[in-house]
Amino acid sequence: MNRGNGITLLAVTAALAICSIPSSTTMSVQPLRNVAASDPGVLLTGKVVTMNDAGEVWPGARLWVRAGRIEAITKMGDPLPAGAKDAQVINTDGVIYPGMIDLHNHPEFSIYPLMPIRKAYKDRYEWRFYEAAYNKRITYPQLVLAANDYYDLGMEMGRYGEYKAMAGGTTALQGGSVDRPYSTSECLVRNIENSRVGPRLAVSRVDIGRDAIEWADLLRVKEKGLLALHLAEGTSSRMATEYEAIKKSGLVGSELITIHNVGLTRDQFKDMAAHGAKMVWSPLSNFLLYGKTADVAAARKAGLAISLAPDWAPSGSKSILGELKIADLVNKHQLNGLFSDRELAEMVTRNPAQAMRWTDRAGQIAPGFVSDLVVMDDQHNDPYRNLIEATEENVRLLAVRGEMLYGDQYIMRKVRRAVDIEGTAKFDNNRTKVMAVDCPGTKLPKMSFAETKDRLQRALDMDPSFLLEQVQRRPDSVKRIVAELSNCPGGSSAGRLTAADMKRLLSCRLGLPYERTTLSPLVTNDDEEWMARLLANPNIPTYLKALPHYYERKQEEGEHQGNQGNEQHTRR
Repeated sequence: MNRGNGITLLAVTAALAICSIPSSTTMSVQPLRNVAASDPGVLLTGKVVTMNDAGEVWPGARLWVRAGRIEAITKMGDPLPAGAKDAQVINTDGVIYPGMIDLHNHPEFSIYPLMPIRKAYKDRYEWRFYEAAYNKRITYPQLVLAANDYYDLGMEMGRYGEYKAMAGGTTALQGGSVDRPYSTSECLVRNIENSRVGPRLAVSRVDIGRDAIEWADLLRVKEKGLLALHLAEGTSSRMATEYEAIKKSGLVGSELITIHNVGLTRDQFKDMAAHGAKMVWSPLSNFLLYGKTADVAAARKAGLAISLAPDWAPSGSKSILGELKIADLVNKHQLNGLFSDRELAEMVTRNPAQAMRWTDRAGQIAPGFVSDLVVMDDQHNDPYRNLIEATEENVRLLAVRGEMLYGDQYIMRKVRRAVDIEGTAKFDNNRTKVMAVDCPGTKLPKMSFAETKDRLQRALDMDPSFLLEQVQRRPDSVKRIVAELSNCPGGSSAGRLTAADMKRLLSCRLGLPYERTTLSPLVTNDDEEWMARLLANPNIPTYLKALPHYYERKQEEGEHQGNQGNEQHTRR
């Protein structure tokens, strides 16, 4: 299927009778006029979890996907719509969900390992502005890796963030740099700041207004789009005053999506709900940094729509799939089961879709909706518990815009040529995950997953030869580097720049390298350091130490899933 610049959607005009078991065995809409007859699309078979209002689950179904959208859902054995008869059939033998939507991330920071946090901070300003180790671990390396005058790897960093998102079942992502090509072209997953699924784009801001110019910018955003704003991140008394500041400035309304909300009061949650605002909950990052998370019980009681998201790699889960396990533990041990399994699943599907005003386009499986989907192993009778307990190993297939972009090797080989896929992760049972290479359908430069990892690791190592190679491609950068060297011992380079000059510059100007930094692996199972640092964190509640249990799989279960790949087949 070809990837275009946009997606044409039809509204579903007929009201559908819905109940726990579908009363109709087929749901479909009329085909799009501009769909070529030569593109019959794909039929995915499996258990379909619609995430619609009635919570319909189709135990055995065929999902017809064509031209970036869902055309129809039919019960196995029932007649197919005429246009679907020649579609390629992919027997997933899994559970098909709407793709998960991550409303709180910083994908260009996905390269970093989890920070070794040894104290509880009062708020984000304390560690961001006054923690020297944080600057040397994150701030300065990020500058060197992303800036045009240094390694200039913004493209690779953004791509890696999308790779990690896909590995965790994510199909839409917040927080990418809106002007970087990977984000504007939407390399693989959707970027909410650039993806025109709904009537308004989102604009993301980490800081509330620090001066008149920033406040004016926030107001302009609210008038034209949706504002995803970091708010009250911490426990200090000034966190609640942030809410009062944005309220007095006219920013609280249905366009507002607040992220973190740790320091908000019950009355403030009530006020947010009364104004139609939405919130995003990131419990792991909150606990790791502050020892406390948002009062989601008060938010729920106030009627706020809550989405769940992982925050960033230095202090959060690897993906939204991992964050589901944190929320599950919080719900069991701290909230006494306040949220049902279905409600937790809604926090990563339909709730963020509603926050983005994608209600009639995404976050559910229905005819006319975008075909952003994730297929998981079928391990639990309850489909919502099945999603919560799934790990990266259980991601069978992921589709964005109807394109099969990531999943088990045996499935991906059915929909893409061998030269168009590349291995990304391998699990103990020899189960291999692969992804589509080179951001298919875009004009982005070709770069394999292996090359992306290599370039990022060389930069994280502060490799002076690699830095010299990157700088020498840009004459203006050479001039600026020479000027910077004049402030270092030994002065400017007498002739052509050398690798020794690059090493001297990094040490003199930024104190780098600070420590050995290993590129953060895509999946949790490959990252022993991530789990070790999380468990050693002094701020997390004791019950979070049960997190490893989600990732401990019985060997026979792993062998069963791995062997199934040899038994699956597709047909035309």
